[in-house]
Amino acid sequence: MRTNIEAGTGMRAFLLISVFILLTFISLNSFVKQNAKADDEGKKLFTAYCSNCHMLPEPASLTKEIWKNHVLPVMASRLGIIYPNYDPFRGLSEEEKDIVKNNNIIFDGPILEEDKWKKLVQYILTNAPDSVSLDSTRLKRDSPLTQFVREDIQVEAESPSLITGLEYNNETRTLWIGNFFNQVFTWKYNVGVTKTIKTNSTVVDFNFYRSSTYFTEIGKLYPTELSLGDYARYNDTTVSPLLTQLHRPVHAEIDDLNDDGIPEIVMCNFGNKIGALSLFKKTKSGKYTEQVLLKLPGAVKCFIKDMDGDGKKDIVAMFSQGDESVYIFYQKGNLQFTPKRVLRFPPNYGTTDMVLVDYNHDGLTDIVTVHGDNADYSNILKAYHGIRININQGGGVFKEKFFYPIYGVTKVVAEDFDKDGDIDFAASSFFPDFTNLVNESFIYLENKDEANFTFKPYILKSDVPLKTLTLEKADIDGDGDMDIIAGNFAQSPGAVPPNLDQKWKAAKYGIIIFKNQLYKPGK
Repeated sequence: MRTNIEAGTGMRAFLLISVFILLTFISLNSFVKQNAKADDEGKKLFTAYCSNCHMLPEPASLTKEIWKNHVLPVMASRLGIIYPNYDPFRGLSEEEKDIVKNNNIIFDGPILEEDKWKKLVQYILTNAPDSVSLDSTRLKRDSPLTQFVREDIQVEAESPSLITGLEYNNETRTLWIGNFFNQVFTWKYNVGVTKTIKTNSTVVDFNFYRSSTYFTEIGKLYPTELSLGDYARYNDTTVSPLLTQLHRPVHAEIDDLNDDGIPEIVMCNFGNKIGALSLFKKTKSGKYTEQVLLKLPGAVKCFIKDMDGDGKKDIVAMFSQGDESVYIFYQKGNLQFTPKRVLRFPPNYGTTDMVLVDYNHDGLTDIVTVHGDNADYSNILKAYHGIRININQGGGVFKEKFFYPIYGVTKVVAEDFDKDGDIDFAASSFFPDFTNLVNESFIYLENKDEANFTFKPYILKSDVPLKTLTLEKADIDGDGDMDIIAGNFAQSPGAVPPNLDQKWKAAKYGIIIFKNQLYKPGK
């Protein structure tokens, strides 16, 4: 039998334990609420300060390590907060530093208090994963490619091959090739190189207009704030600059936009931290004046097309640096344009390319976008890299209806390659999974069910996988079906497996032709 003393001791112990549990619960609840409050404050700061310049990325889209050591120092510098051992002006000349400062890219002092920045950082790192898992289903999805046969062709004597521009002139049946060594080659199937042309700088794009060929010369291939690029006209023997002091131009279109008989030039000045899409108009004196359509870095590609059916030529432009977007510049009359952003993506999507197609044959132009640049601050394999088909809903509204994931995809061409009435795609990846999926550096997507967006992927295994910055389609051999051409670019902006690096640099070929076997020559 228990005594009164024993009973009292037990009661006191019970009360002490109860009080302890209650205090622990209260303390824990308070801690959780404080953390939730801090997380909520951090989220608000993240939303407020990180959506001013671009679409807000998800913290979970990158790992803690990438955020902490690569992205956050860059983000902080844009807010005037400079991390120890990080110099936002590293590698810039004094002239470039002045350009950056004059454009308020880097502020002289913090515009966000330290405690608020810490809350913002805490929110990101709390919600970012330690690692990202790879999609193992991709390892078994591809079938052997038989519709195309690969043919490697040497073009230039220099090694390694660094092809930067490809464009096929259907009228003259000539492939124009630009390389890093300031050379342009003209090449014909079964003939070879027919002409070698020296240029002021690296040619990355070509235009053909009224029997003339135009070169977009980037100035400096790698990032710079200096305006060293040109747009030049070539007439058989001479290269004559029409536009100079362009800021890293990467793409251009030349056309008579207002039907007055005088062509205008639309220029994608990619730039670096600054850039612009510009329209150049020719004056009566023969000189060109610049009309900046949108001051935004990363203008990478544009098309001239009537997008609203009013009979006027509009401009569709993609921007891929920071505020990754697609704009349509609707022409309202005599070269007056109203811009509308129709697509927008987070900055870690790595937007690189687009094509215009009427995918569903409804008479409206759809936009296919490519996302896979992995050369900047967040070099990890990303599940959201791939090809997106954005269907035109009318009224300038586009909706993503299909996404096909491909690690590091950078270029795409669209065509009914098998001539069965629907659009197929061929894509190249400059940043694939070099360990397990390196042969997805070239992938062919055969359209099996247009309405349901069902595609069958094919790859062509090779001892030396494709490594290209360029992709072109043309009936190169004249047999009636469309072939695919790529240019070998052996250099890598980041780390790659040494054995692959050696193979790419040792390769003697300059262009790679994927010859369509639908109609074999002589068949």
